[in-house]
Amino acid sequence: MNIKTHLANIDLSFLPVVRNDIEQLKDHIRTERKTPKDWDNEIQEIEKRLEYIEQPKEPIYLNGFAKVIDYSLFIHSHLAIVKANNGKPKFRPYLERLQYFAETIRCIVPPKGVTNILCND
Repeated sequence: MNIKTHLANIDLSFLPVVRNDIEQLKDHIRTERKTPKDWDNEIQEIEKRLEYIEQPKEPIYLNGFAKVIDYSLFIHSHLAIVKANNGKPKFRPYLERLQYFAETIRCIVPPKGVTNILCND
C-alpha cells in the first residue's frame, strides 16, 4: 500500500472532538516560548555568594581559555548582562560563567569564617 492510499483510508472523524484540546496545547506552547523562565533566584544566590568573597591576588582560570584578571569588572559586567537578559537562553552562558566563577573563587579563597568547604577538582 502506498502512502497516498494509506492516507486516503485514515479515519479522521475524531479531529473535531480533540480540536479544542489541540488549540489549547498550541496556545500553551506559544505562551511558554514567549515567556522565558527567569533566573532571579540564581542571580540572587550568586550575588550573595560573591558579596563577602575576598579577591585573590592571582588571576583565575575558569577553563583553558578564560582568564579572569579584573574580578570586579568580570562580576559587574556579567551580572549586568544576565539581569538585562534575564531568562533568555542565548545569554545563559553568562550566568553559567558567573556560577562557575563563584564556585571556583569560593574554593580558592573561602569566605571569612568558613573553614569546611568541599570543592570538586
